[in-house]
Amino acid sequence: MEQASNEHEASTAHPQTENNPQAGQSLENNRFLAKAKIRNSVRDVTANTESSRKRRMVHHEAEGGPSKSTPQDDKKNETLKPLPKRIRKFVDYDLSTMKNSKGGFLMDNEQDDARLLKQQQQIEELKRQRMKQAELLSQAPNVSLDKSQNPKCTVCGSVELDMQLFQVFKVAVCRKCKNEHPERFSLLTKTECKQDYLLTDPELKDSELLPHLLKPNPHQSTYSNMMLFLREQVEEYAFSARKWGSAAALDAEFSRRETAKKALKNRKFDAQLRDLRKKTRSNLWHHRQEAVHVHTFEPVPASSSSDSHTQTQQCSGCGMQCEVEIF
Repeated sequence: MEQASNEHEASTAHPQTENNPQAGQSLENNRFLAKAKIRNSVRDVTANTESSRKRRMVHHEAEGGPSKSTPQDDKKNETLKPLPKRIRKFVDYDLSTMKNSKGGFLMDNEQDDARLLKQQQQIEELKRQRMKQAELLSQAPNVSLDKSQNPKCTVCGSVELDMQLFQVFKVAVCRKCKNEHPERFSLLTKTECKQDYLLTDPELKDSELLPHLLKPNPHQSTYSNMMLFLREQVEEYAFSARKWGSAAALDAEFSRRETAKKALKNRKFDAQLRDLRKKTRSNLWHHRQEAVHVHTFEPVPASSSSDSHTQTQQCSGCGMQCEVEIF
Protein backbone atom coordinates (compact mmCIF):
# COMPACT_ATOMS: atom_id res chain seq x y z
CA MET A 1 0.00 0.00 0.00
CA GLU A 2 2.88 2.30 0.85
CA GLN A 3 4.50 1.42 -2.50
CA ALA A 4 1.29 2.30 -4.39
CA SER A 5 1.04 5.65 -2.63
CA ASN A 6 4.65 6.35 -3.49
CA GLU A 7 4.01 5.54 -7.18
CA HIS A 8 0.90 7.77 -7.11
CA GLU A 9 2.84 10.64 -5.59
CA ALA A 10 5.62 10.17 -8.10
CA SER A 11 3.15 10.13 -11.02
CA THR A 12 1.39 13.27 -9.81
CA ALA A 13 4.59 15.12 -8.95
CA HIS A 14 6.34 14.23 -12.24
CA PRO A 15 4.61 16.73 -14.53
CA GLN A 16 5.18 19.55 -11.98
CA THR A 17 8.87 18.85 -11.50
CA GLU A 18 9.75 18.51 -15.17
CA ASN A 19 9.85 22.28 -15.65
CA ASN A 20 11.40 23.10 -12.16
CA PRO A 21 14.03 20.54 -10.99
CA GLN A 22 14.84 22.41 -7.69
CA ALA A 23 11.23 22.26 -6.56
CA GLY A 24 11.17 18.57 -7.27
CA GLN A 25 14.29 17.99 -5.21
CA SER A 26 12.85 19.86 -2.19
CA LEU A 27 9.61 17.96 -2.50
CA GLU A 28 11.48 14.67 -2.49
CA ASN A 29 13.39 15.69 0.65
CA ASN A 30 10.19 16.67 2.45
CA ARG A 31 8.66 13.32 1.56
CA PHE A 32 11.60 11.40 3.05
CA LEU A 33 11.53 13.52 6.22
CA ALA A 34 7.82 12.85 6.70
CA LYS A 35 8.35 9.12 6.31
CA ALA A 36 11.20 9.16 8.84
CA LYS A 37 9.02 11.06 11.33
CA ILE A 38 6.22 8.48 10.92
CA ARG A 39 8.64 5.60 11.49
CA ASN A 40 10.05 7.24 14.64
CA SER A 41 6.60 7.86 16.08
CA VAL A 42 5.60 4.23 15.47
CA ARG A 43 8.83 3.00 17.12
CA ASP A 44 8.23 5.20 20.22
CA VAL A 45 4.68 3.87 20.62
CA THR A 46 5.93 0.26 20.40
CA ALA A 47 8.69 0.89 22.92
CA ASN A 48 6.22 2.48 25.37
CA THR A 49 3.85 -0.48 25.17
CA GLU A 50 6.68 -2.97 25.73
CA SER A 51 8.03 -1.00 28.68
CA SER A 52 4.58 -0.81 30.27
CA ARG A 53 4.20 -4.56 29.90
CA LYS A 54 7.61 -5.12 31.47
CA ARG A 55 6.71 -2.92 34.43
CA ARG A 56 3.56 -4.91 35.03
CA MET A 57 5.59 -8.13 34.95
CA VAL A 58 8.08 -6.74 37.47
CA HIS A 59 5.19 -5.64 39.67
CA HIS A 60 3.68 -9.13 39.65
CA GLU A 61 7.04 -10.70 40.40
CA ALA A 62 7.53 -8.40 43.35
CA GLU A 63 4.16 -9.45 44.70
CA GLY A 64 4.69 -13.17 44.09
CA GLY A 65 8.36 -13.54 44.96
CA PRO A 66 11.80 -11.94 44.88
CA SER A 67 12.46 -9.68 41.89
CA LYS A 68 15.40 -10.17 39.58
CA SER A 69 18.24 -7.71 39.88
CA THR A 70 18.81 -5.33 36.99
CA PRO A 71 22.23 -4.23 35.66
CA GLN A 72 21.76 -0.89 37.41
CA ASP A 73 21.17 -2.66 40.74
CA ASP A 74 24.24 -4.80 40.15
CA LYS A 75 26.36 -1.72 39.60
CA LYS A 76 24.93 -0.15 42.75
CA ASN A 77 25.69 -3.30 44.77
CA GLU A 78 29.22 -3.38 43.43
CA THR A 79 29.79 0.10 44.80
CA LEU A 80 28.56 -1.04 48.25
CA LYS A 81 30.84 -4.09 48.42
CA PRO A 82 33.87 -3.89 50.76
CA LEU A 83 37.19 -3.00 49.25
CA PRO A 84 39.55 -5.85 48.31
CA LYS A 85 42.34 -6.61 50.75
CA ARG A 86 45.07 -5.33 48.43
CA ILE A 87 43.53 -1.84 48.43
CA ARG A 88 42.51 -1.59 52.12
CA LYS A 89 44.45 0.57 54.52
CA PHE A 90 43.05 -1.14 57.61
CA VAL A 91 42.64 -4.64 59.08
CA ASP A 92 39.11 -5.90 59.69
CA TYR A 93 38.86 -8.26 62.71
CA ASP A 94 35.84 -10.39 63.58
CA LEU A 95 36.05 -10.46 67.37
CA SER A 96 33.33 -13.11 67.64
CA THR A 97 35.55 -15.69 65.90
CA MET A 98 38.87 -14.76 67.52
CA LYS A 99 40.44 -17.14 70.05
CA ASN A 100 43.34 -16.87 72.46
CA SER A 101 46.19 -18.85 70.88
CA LYS A 102 48.31 -18.75 74.07
CA GLY A 103 51.20 -17.06 72.29
CA GLY A 104 51.58 -19.82 69.69
CA PHE A 105 51.87 -22.72 72.16
CA LEU A 106 49.81 -25.89 72.02
CA MET A 107 46.21 -25.29 72.98
CA ASP A 108 44.06 -27.68 74.95
CA ASN A 109 40.87 -28.90 73.37
CA GLU A 110 38.08 -27.13 75.24
CA GLN A 111 35.62 -29.92 74.53
CA ASP A 112 37.85 -32.51 76.24
CA ASP A 113 38.96 -30.34 79.16
CA ALA A 114 37.44 -31.88 82.29
CA ARG A 115 38.00 -28.74 84.33
CA LEU A 116 36.09 -26.53 81.88
CA LEU A 117 33.29 -29.08 81.58
CA LYS A 118 32.94 -29.27 85.36
CA GLN A 119 32.95 -25.48 85.59
CA GLN A 120 30.24 -25.23 82.94
CA GLN A 121 28.11 -27.83 84.72
CA GLN A 122 28.52 -25.94 87.99
CA ILE A 123 27.39 -22.69 86.37
CA GLU A 124 24.33 -24.43 84.88
CA GLU A 125 23.44 -25.93 88.27
CA LEU A 126 23.68 -22.54 89.99
CA LYS A 127 21.48 -20.99 87.31
CA ARG A 128 18.95 -23.81 87.73
CA GLN A 129 18.73 -23.17 91.48
CA ARG A 130 18.21 -19.44 90.96
CA MET A 131 15.58 -20.06 88.26
CA LYS A 132 13.71 -22.40 90.59
CA GLN A 133 13.57 -19.72 93.26
CA ALA A 134 12.61 -17.07 90.68
CA GLU A 135 9.64 -19.20 89.61
CA LEU A 136 8.58 -19.41 93.24
CA LEU A 137 8.80 -15.64 93.63
CA SER A 138 6.89 -15.01 90.40
CA GLN A 139 3.81 -16.84 91.73
CA ALA A 140 1.28 -14.31 92.94
CA PRO A 141 -0.20 -14.99 96.40
CA ASN A 142 -3.84 -15.80 96.83
CA VAL A 143 -5.85 -12.67 97.55
CA SER A 144 -9.28 -12.91 99.11
CA LEU A 145 -12.16 -10.52 98.55
CA ASP A 146 -12.54 -10.33 102.31
CA LYS A 147 -9.89 -7.85 103.50
CA SER A 148 -9.79 -9.37 106.95
CA GLN A 149 -8.45 -12.66 105.52
CA ASN A 150 -5.58 -11.06 103.56
CA PRO A 151 -2.13 -10.96 105.22
CA LYS A 152 -1.13 -7.65 106.77
CA CYS A 153 2.10 -6.13 108.00
CA THR A 154 2.87 -7.28 111.53
CA VAL A 155 4.21 -3.81 112.44
CA CYS A 156 1.86 -1.25 110.89
CA GLY A 157 -1.00 -3.38 109.53
CA SER A 158 -0.54 -2.36 105.89
CA VAL A 159 -1.63 -4.74 103.11
CA GLU A 160 1.19 -3.68 100.74
CA LEU A 161 3.70 -6.35 101.74
CA ASP A 162 7.23 -7.02 100.58
CA MET A 163 6.53 -10.11 98.46
CA GLN A 164 10.14 -11.30 98.53
CA LEU A 165 10.20 -11.58 102.31
CA PHE A 166 6.66 -12.94 102.38
CA GLN A 167 7.23 -15.75 99.84
CA VAL A 168 10.77 -16.76 100.85
CA PHE A 169 10.81 -16.19 104.62
CA LYS A 170 7.03 -16.27 105.26
CA VAL A 171 7.26 -12.91 107.07
CA ALA A 172 4.46 -10.37 106.53
CA VAL A 173 6.06 -6.93 106.55
CA CYS A 174 5.84 -3.91 104.27
CA ARG A 175 8.84 -2.25 102.67
CA LYS A 176 8.56 0.86 104.81
CA CYS A 177 8.77 -1.13 108.05
CA LYS A 178 11.55 -3.26 106.58
CA ASN A 179 13.69 -0.17 106.00
CA GLU A 180 12.78 1.39 109.36
CA HIS A 181 13.67 -1.75 111.38
CA PRO A 182 16.96 -3.15 110.02
CA GLU A 183 17.68 -4.82 113.38
CA ARG A 184 14.83 -7.23 112.61
CA PHE A 185 14.36 -7.49 108.85
CA SER A 186 17.86 -7.00 107.41
CA LEU A 187 19.49 -9.84 105.48
CA LEU A 188 22.64 -11.62 106.69
CA THR A 189 25.14 -13.57 104.63
CA LYS A 190 26.20 -17.11 105.41
CA THR A 191 29.62 -15.95 106.66
CA GLU A 192 28.05 -13.45 109.07
CA CYS A 193 25.77 -16.13 110.51
CA LYS A 194 28.72 -18.47 111.10
CA GLN A 195 30.97 -15.84 112.67
CA ASP A 196 28.47 -13.79 114.71
CA TYR A 197 25.96 -16.46 115.75
CA LEU A 198 28.25 -19.55 115.63
CA LEU A 199 25.93 -21.55 113.38
CA THR A 200 27.12 -24.58 111.42
CA ASP A 201 26.83 -25.41 107.71
CA PRO A 202 24.21 -28.18 108.16
CA GLU A 203 21.99 -25.78 110.09
CA LEU A 204 22.31 -23.06 107.46
CA LYS A 205 21.64 -25.46 104.56
CA ASP A 206 18.42 -26.72 106.16
CA SER A 207 15.77 -24.63 104.37
CA GLU A 208 13.02 -25.82 106.73
CA LEU A 209 14.98 -24.66 109.77
CA LEU A 210 16.31 -21.40 108.29
CA PRO A 211 14.86 -20.30 104.92
CA HIS A 212 17.34 -18.49 102.70
CA LEU A 213 17.35 -16.36 99.56
CA LEU A 214 19.71 -17.29 96.70
CA LYS A 215 21.55 -14.66 94.68
CA PRO A 216 24.53 -14.80 92.28
CA ASN A 217 27.90 -14.65 93.99
CA PRO A 218 29.27 -11.09 93.61
CA HIS A 219 32.91 -12.26 93.57
CA GLN A 220 32.74 -14.77 90.69
CA SER A 221 29.97 -16.51 88.78
CA THR A 222 31.51 -19.98 89.23
CA TYR A 223 31.38 -19.72 93.04
CA SER A 224 28.43 -21.02 95.03
CA ASN A 225 25.29 -18.93 95.21
CA MET A 226 25.17 -16.31 97.93
CA MET A 227 22.76 -17.35 100.69
CA LEU A 228 20.93 -14.56 102.54
CA PHE A 229 19.12 -15.13 105.85
CA LEU A 230 16.65 -12.97 107.77
CA ARG A 231 18.19 -11.54 110.94
CA GLU A 232 15.04 -12.03 113.02
CA GLN A 233 14.85 -15.76 112.21
CA VAL A 234 18.58 -16.30 112.76
CA GLU A 235 18.50 -14.63 116.18
CA GLU A 236 15.34 -16.49 117.15
CA TYR A 237 17.00 -19.84 116.45
CA ALA A 238 20.40 -18.92 117.92
CA PHE A 239 18.90 -17.63 121.20
CA SER A 240 16.46 -20.53 121.57
CA ALA A 241 16.96 -23.62 123.73
CA ARG A 242 17.74 -25.66 120.61
CA LYS A 243 21.05 -23.83 120.16
CA TRP A 244 22.62 -21.53 122.81
CA GLY A 245 19.66 -20.65 125.03
CA SER A 246 20.19 -16.89 125.32
CA ALA A 247 22.31 -14.00 124.10
CA ALA A 248 24.47 -14.18 127.27
CA ALA A 249 25.23 -17.85 126.63
CA LEU A 250 26.17 -17.00 123.04
CA ASP A 251 28.53 -14.27 124.26
CA ALA A 252 30.12 -16.66 126.77
CA GLU A 253 30.65 -19.29 124.07
CA PHE A 254 32.09 -16.66 121.76
CA SER A 255 34.58 -15.45 124.42
CA ARG A 256 35.53 -19.05 125.25
CA ARG A 257 36.32 -19.78 121.62
CA GLU A 258 38.31 -16.58 121.28
CA THR A 259 40.34 -17.49 124.38
CA ALA A 260 40.96 -20.97 122.99
CA LYS A 261 42.09 -19.47 119.69
CA LYS A 262 44.55 -17.18 121.45
CA ALA A 263 45.91 -20.05 123.57
CA LEU A 264 46.36 -22.22 120.49
CA LYS A 265 48.09 -19.36 118.71
CA ASN A 266 50.45 -18.86 121.67
CA ARG A 267 51.25 -22.58 121.81
CA LYS A 268 52.09 -22.60 118.11
CA PHE A 269 54.30 -19.54 118.58
CA ASP A 270 56.15 -21.14 121.51
CA ALA A 271 56.70 -24.35 119.52
CA GLN A 272 58.09 -22.40 116.59
CA LEU A 273 60.33 -20.42 118.95
CA ARG A 274 61.71 -23.65 120.49
CA ASP A 275 62.45 -25.05 117.05
CA LEU A 276 64.23 -21.83 116.14
CA ARG A 277 66.35 -22.01 119.29
CA LYS A 278 67.29 -25.63 118.59
CA LYS A 279 68.33 -24.75 115.07
CA THR A 280 70.39 -21.80 116.32
CA ARG A 281 72.04 -23.94 119.02
CA SER A 282 72.96 -26.68 116.56
CA ASN A 283 74.41 -24.09 114.23
CA LEU A 284 76.62 -22.75 117.00
CA TRP A 285 77.77 -26.28 117.82
CA HIS A 286 78.65 -26.86 114.16
CA HIS A 287 80.60 -23.61 114.08
CA ARG A 288 82.54 -24.72 117.15
CA GLN A 289 83.29 -28.11 115.63
CA GLU A 290 84.52 -26.56 112.43
CA ALA A 291 87.10 -24.36 114.26
CA VAL A 292 90.65 -25.80 114.78
CA HIS A 293 91.30 -26.77 118.43
CA VAL A 294 94.79 -26.80 119.88
CA HIS A 295 95.24 -28.66 123.17
CA THR A 296 96.85 -26.81 126.03
CA PHE A 297 97.93 -29.42 128.60
CA GLU A 298 98.55 -28.54 132.19
CA PRO A 299 99.86 -30.93 134.88
CA VAL A 300 97.36 -32.34 137.29
CA PRO A 301 98.42 -32.41 140.94
CA ALA A 302 99.58 -35.95 141.67
CA SER A 303 98.51 -37.93 144.72
CA SER A 304 100.96 -39.41 147.23
CA SER A 305 100.33 -42.97 146.00
CA SER A 306 101.00 -42.22 142.31
CA ASP A 307 104.11 -43.30 140.54
CA SER A 308 106.92 -40.76 140.45
CA HIS A 309 107.88 -41.66 136.87
CA THR A 310 104.41 -40.80 135.37
CA GLN A 311 102.45 -37.57 135.30
CA THR A 312 98.83 -36.83 134.39
CA GLN A 313 98.12 -33.79 132.23
CA GLN A 314 94.76 -32.23 131.32
CA CYS A 315 93.74 -29.86 128.47
CA SER A 316 92.45 -26.59 129.79
CA GLY A 317 90.10 -26.17 126.79
CA CYS A 318 88.34 -29.52 126.29
CA GLY A 319 89.36 -31.37 129.51
CA MET A 320 91.21 -34.18 127.77
CA GLN A 321 93.63 -36.05 130.04
CA CYS A 322 96.74 -38.03 129.20
CA GLU A 323 99.61 -39.65 131.07
CA VAL A 324 103.20 -38.84 130.28
CA GLU A 325 106.40 -40.47 131.47
CA ILE A 326 109.03 -38.41 133.25
CA PHE A 327 112.62 -39.24 132.50
